[in-house]
Amino acid sequence: MKKSVKISGKKILITGGGGFIGSFLTERFYKDNKVTLFDNGRRNSFRFLDQSIQRKVSLINGDIRDEEIVKKIVKGQNIVIHLAAIAGASFYETDPLLTLEVNLFGTTNLLKVLAGKKIERVITFSTSEVYGSLASDVSEDDSTCIGPVSEGRWSYAVSKVASDHLAKAYFKKYGLPVNMIRPFNIYGPRQVGEGAVSNMLTSVIKTGKIYVTGDGSQKRAWCYISDMVRAVELMLQKNTFGECFNIGNPNAYVTILELAKKIQSLYKGSKIVLTKGRVVEVLDRKPSIDKAKNLLGYYPQVGLDDGLRETFDWWRKNISKF
Repeated sequence: MKKSVKISGKKILITGGGGFIGSFLTERFYKDNKVTLFDNGRRNSFRFLDQSIQRKVSLINGDIRDEEIVKKIVKGQNIVIHLAAIAGASFYETDPLLTLEVNLFGTTNLLKVLAGKKIERVITFSTSEVYGSLASDVSEDDSTCIGPVSEGRWSYAVSKVASDHLAKAYFKKYGLPVNMIRPFNIYGPRQVGEGAVSNMLTSVIKTGKIYVTGDGSQKRAWCYISDMVRAVELMLQKNTFGECFNIGNPNAYVTILELAKKIQSLYKGSKIVLTKGRVVEVLDRKPSIDKAKNLLGYYPQVGLDDGLRETFDWWRKNISKF
């Protein structure tokens, strides 16, 4: 496999950079680049980074909805990676308005400010949720499927698919060198906030119980964080402006119950507990990554068993911090 070229000598801004994915991108790029993180501190994975890394990056607190602050933070940047968003099913079910405001209007602020500026690359993060509740082997050209307005869960998907269209429109009208990533169930150490793997690990270590909603037949393809970071790195090296990419690991495709059993095997004596399912449930989620393979040379490298073991080991060492 061809080795990726190192990204160096760049000024990189990561919005939402204090979160899970942002912390790993920071760890990857800080040595050879000037990294600035913009975050409101709602989900703080930055605190888990080594102090030597924290000292080398700039952390600016602020709200992506504030256009004046956004204008200031983008000045002089070569690369902008846009992660700032409201995420987590329970949150966007209870506050769809804030979800829409942050995700869509925040992205609008950023793209509007960047239009016409000298910038090498913009990467925006979307979601696999845009494909709806049944999404097996979906490609980037498949139709997006949004649920009814009566169900607040879909506010997240709506905000993200609208942001995808917005990014594409800025590429067409202004030549903004943008790419969109649709992540499929990224997991790993330092995943604060909601996530099936992080929820299960926190619970099993604290209580010995692993909670599974419904009957656990829902299926997901799980992608370890280092594969996501590598996808971003590959994207920064390719002239694929205007393109959207599914990023995930279709080889790590299991039911939620199978996932729970794998975690159970890592914590002897633990018990799986079935709970009431969500009112709105995503039943199947698995990406086609042919486009990412062909245009980026992206191939996931970490299998589910290895990724879960790495994540579990980190969680066991750091559970007191949660």
